[in-house]
Amino acid sequence: MRISLKYRIAIIIFVLEAIMMGVVLWQTLGHSEQATRQHLADIDSTILEILSGNSRVALLTEEYADLQPYLENLLKNPRVEQALLIDARNLVVASSRPDAVGKLPPDISEIQVHVHDHPHPHKHIWRSQEIRNDAGLLGTLAIEITDDALTSATVESRNLGIGIAIAGMIIIAVVGLAAGVLLTRRLATVTAAANRFAHGEMTARTRIDGKDEIGELGTTFDKMAENLQKMREEAEALIGELSSKNSQLERFTYTVSHDLKTPLVTVRGFAGMLEKDLAEGNTEGVKKDLQHILSGTGTMANLLEDLLKLSQIGLVVNKMDTISLSNLFEEASGDLHKLITETNAQINIQPDMPKVYVDRVRMYEVAMNLLQNALKFASHDESARIKVSARTIDNSVECCVEDNGIGIDPEYHEQIFGLFNRLDQSYEGTGIGLSLVKSIVEAHQGGIRVESRGAKTGSKFYFTLPLEVPVAVEETAA
Repeated sequence: MRISLKYRIAIIIFVLEAIMMGVVLWQTLGHSEQATRQHLADIDSTILEILSGNSRVALLTEEYADLQPYLENLLKNPRVEQALLIDARNLVVASSRPDAVGKLPPDISEIQVHVHDHPHPHKHIWRSQEIRNDAGLLGTLAIEITDDALTSATVESRNLGIGIAIAGMIIIAVVGLAAGVLLTRRLATVTAAANRFAHGEMTARTRIDGKDEIGELGTTFDKMAENLQKMREEAEALIGELSSKNSQLERFTYTVSHDLKTPLVTVRGFAGMLEKDLAEGNTEGVKKDLQHILSGTGTMANLLEDLLKLSQIGLVVNKMDTISLSNLFEEASGDLHKLITETNAQINIQPDMPKVYVDRVRMYEVAMNLLQNALKFASHDESARIKVSARTIDNSVECCVEDNGIGIDPEYHEQIFGLFNRLDQSYEGTGIGLSLVKSIVEAHQGGIRVESRGAKTGSKFYFTLPLEVPVAVEETAA
């Protein structure tokens, strides 16, 4: 049977207190009884000493009538049963009981016990004193004392002591139980929190304060639980990230093998036709075959270059710096000046966009790809109009690249950020640009999304970046 700690504490305190109270009570009662007996014996000796003078005179003069009132007066003391004066002949010559005069005295040398059908036996004690003169022994004065008063007082004292001891033990047991409850209540809180935590409730805490051992135990448990919860969350996030990376790797492997195979098939096909045209001496056919072969190898070169850029994200680390998004997009727009002029496009860049702490080289690639994307997918009915703006939201910066191009159907909003995903094959490109942008932004702890209602409605690409310098970067710089 399992006994609660609070009851164990109460039982231990009760047992120890019972032993202590028993020892103290036994010692106290024993000492009290011994002191009372000695005190009564001293009183008896005093009485005998006082009466011995009158008894000597009575024995010398044989005038016992004058002594009789003194002996009878002793009976007023409840402890005195009788008083006797015995002469040298061993006869009672005076007594508090007149019928004992002239008779032989009882044996006054022994303690006598009388029952008389009483639950507690009466113990009688004879106290005597010899009366002498120069001639020798004149007689003996004896008093019979009953022990009832002493026994009664002892019983009362013992009962009172036992009552006090029991009351004290009960009070201490209650106090011990209360102390046990206070102690175990806090321990029970720690135990309950530990059980909940063990069964998967990662937010379980004791919330116990205090500078004692239990308070320190609760604080230590809460810290441990907090650390374990963080470790579990980090592990789950890492597992989710690894799972996502594995899925991306599988898609990447499949897509790369598929898209790289296409230009190889083209090169192989036209290489065969080139061989045939050379054998037939078809000069025009040879030129066309070579153009197709060069186009295929150029496409493969572009794919490999973009794949190299994509693979280097997170591996090649450039210097982090605080830059202005306005200056970044102005620089990218300047590098696209020829294309902008040829397409008669208009680019409006907000001049006071917030500054961000980023890898400038990688972020330039983001700006360049987004502007190129907006120029490439311009509307067929009007010139491209591109607007770049940014705003601060909490601790991040949200940048928007808006165009009036062909638009994107909502069902493809996620798909366009995938590797080699080209919704319209009539446009040039490898299909890696937006995937590259997404990887760079996410490497900066940011995110990217697109908004468009569909065909001919234009598009808005939003990406977010942290506004403040990361703590780890600040410490490294220091």
